[in-house]
Amino acid sequence: MNKILTTAVISLVFSAPALADKPEVTGKEMKEAKVSAEAKTGTEKQALIAAEKRQMAEDKAMKAKEKRNSAEEPTEEGKEKMPKGLEAQSAKKAEQERKEMDKGSEQGQAARAENSKKWWQFWK
Repeated sequence: MNKILTTAVISLVFSAPALADKPEVTGKEMKEAKVSAEAKTGTEKQALIAAEKRQMAEDKAMKAKEKRNSAEEPTEEGKEKMPKGLEAQSAKKAEQERKEMDKGSEQGQAARAENSKKWWQFWK
Protein backbone atom coordinates (compact mmCIF):
# COMPACT_ATOMS: atom_id res chain seq x y z
CA MET A 1 0.00 0.00 0.00
CA ASN A 2 2.88 2.33 0.80
CA LYS A 3 4.33 1.83 -2.63
CA ILE A 4 1.08 2.74 -4.37
CA LEU A 5 0.55 5.81 -2.23
CA THR A 6 4.09 7.14 -2.77
CA THR A 7 3.80 6.50 -6.51
CA ALA A 8 0.53 8.41 -6.67
CA VAL A 9 1.91 11.38 -4.71
CA ILE A 10 5.05 11.56 -6.84
CA SER A 11 3.06 11.38 -10.09
CA LEU A 12 0.72 14.17 -8.89
CA VAL A 13 3.68 16.38 -7.97
CA PHE A 14 5.23 15.99 -11.41
CA SER A 15 2.01 16.18 -13.44
CA ALA A 16 0.42 19.13 -11.61
CA PRO A 17 2.33 21.82 -13.54
CA ALA A 18 1.38 20.15 -16.82
CA LEU A 19 -2.30 20.27 -15.91
CA ALA A 20 -2.22 23.92 -14.81
CA ASP A 21 -4.12 26.54 -16.82
CA LYS A 22 -2.02 28.54 -19.24
CA PRO A 23 -2.19 32.33 -19.15
CA GLU A 24 -4.25 34.10 -21.80
CA VAL A 25 -1.24 36.12 -23.07
CA THR A 26 1.79 34.05 -23.90
CA GLY A 27 5.29 34.39 -25.34
CA LYS A 28 5.51 37.07 -27.99
CA GLU A 29 2.29 38.77 -26.96
CA MET A 30 3.62 39.13 -23.42
CA LYS A 31 6.83 40.74 -24.65
CA GLU A 32 4.90 43.12 -26.89
CA ALA A 33 2.62 44.09 -24.04
CA LYS A 34 5.63 45.09 -21.94
CA VAL A 35 7.08 47.35 -24.65
CA SER A 36 5.87 50.89 -24.13
CA ALA A 37 4.80 53.32 -26.80
CA GLU A 38 7.89 55.44 -26.15
CA ALA A 39 10.14 52.52 -26.83
CA LYS A 40 8.31 51.81 -30.08
CA THR A 41 8.80 55.37 -31.29
CA GLY A 42 12.45 55.21 -30.27
CA THR A 43 13.04 52.09 -32.33
CA GLU A 44 11.20 53.67 -35.27
CA LYS A 45 13.47 56.72 -35.05
CA GLN A 46 16.52 54.47 -34.95
CA ALA A 47 15.28 52.60 -38.01
CA LEU A 48 14.81 55.89 -39.88
CA ILE A 49 18.27 57.08 -38.91
CA ALA A 50 19.79 53.77 -40.03
CA ALA A 51 17.95 54.00 -43.36
CA GLU A 52 19.23 57.56 -43.89
CA LYS A 53 22.80 56.48 -43.13
CA ARG A 54 22.52 53.59 -45.58
CA GLN A 55 21.22 55.94 -48.26
CA MET A 56 24.04 58.40 -47.63
CA ALA A 57 26.60 55.60 -47.86
CA GLU A 58 25.11 54.39 -51.14
CA ASP A 59 25.16 57.93 -52.56
CA LYS A 60 28.78 58.36 -51.51
CA ALA A 61 29.73 55.04 -53.11
CA MET A 62 27.96 56.01 -56.36
CA LYS A 63 29.77 59.38 -56.48
CA ALA A 64 33.11 57.67 -55.89
CA LYS A 65 32.36 55.17 -58.65
CA GLU A 66 31.41 57.94 -61.06
CA LYS A 67 34.56 59.85 -60.16
CA ARG A 68 36.71 56.75 -60.79
CA ASN A 69 35.01 56.15 -64.14
CA SER A 70 35.48 59.74 -65.23
CA ALA A 71 39.15 59.64 -64.19
CA GLU A 72 39.75 56.47 -66.19
CA GLU A 73 38.18 57.82 -69.39
CA PRO A 74 39.90 61.04 -70.54
CA THR A 75 37.80 63.69 -72.22
CA GLU A 76 38.24 64.74 -75.84
CA GLU A 77 40.41 67.67 -74.70
CA GLY A 78 42.55 65.32 -72.65
CA LYS A 79 42.94 62.94 -75.57
CA GLU A 80 44.10 65.79 -77.82
CA LYS A 81 46.51 67.19 -75.25
CA MET A 82 48.11 63.81 -74.62
CA PRO A 83 49.57 63.25 -78.15
CA LYS A 84 50.62 66.90 -78.34
CA GLY A 85 52.42 66.56 -75.05
CA LEU A 86 54.17 63.39 -76.15
CA GLU A 87 55.26 65.01 -79.41
CA ALA A 88 56.59 68.05 -77.58
CA GLN A 89 58.45 65.88 -75.11
CA SER A 90 60.07 63.76 -77.80
CA ALA A 91 61.07 66.92 -79.73
CA LYS A 92 62.71 68.38 -76.61
CA LYS A 93 64.62 65.16 -75.99
CA ALA A 94 65.84 65.08 -79.60
CA GLU A 95 67.10 68.66 -79.39
CA GLN A 96 68.69 68.18 -76.00
CA GLU A 97 72.46 68.11 -76.05
CA ARG A 98 74.22 65.25 -74.43
CA LYS A 99 76.62 66.40 -71.74
CA GLU A 100 79.09 63.60 -72.18
CA MET A 101 79.40 63.82 -75.97
CA ASP A 102 82.60 65.88 -75.88
CA LYS A 103 84.18 64.09 -72.94
CA GLY A 104 86.66 61.26 -73.09
CA SER A 105 88.74 59.88 -75.91
CA GLU A 106 87.71 59.71 -79.54
CA GLN A 107 87.28 55.98 -79.25
CA GLY A 108 84.96 56.40 -76.21
CA GLN A 109 82.97 59.09 -77.99
CA ALA A 110 82.52 56.81 -81.00
CA ALA A 111 81.41 53.93 -78.78
CA ARG A 112 78.87 56.19 -76.99
CA ALA A 113 77.50 57.46 -80.31
CA GLU A 114 77.10 53.89 -81.54
CA ASN A 115 75.39 52.69 -78.35
CA SER A 116 73.24 55.78 -77.88
CA LYS A 117 70.25 54.16 -79.51
CA LYS A 118 67.43 53.41 -77.12
CA TRP A 119 66.69 49.73 -76.58
CA TRP A 120 63.10 50.12 -77.84
CA GLN A 121 64.23 51.82 -81.04
CA PHE A 122 65.94 48.75 -82.50
CA TRP A 123 65.17 49.75 -86.12
CA LYS A 124 67.54 52.75 -86.05
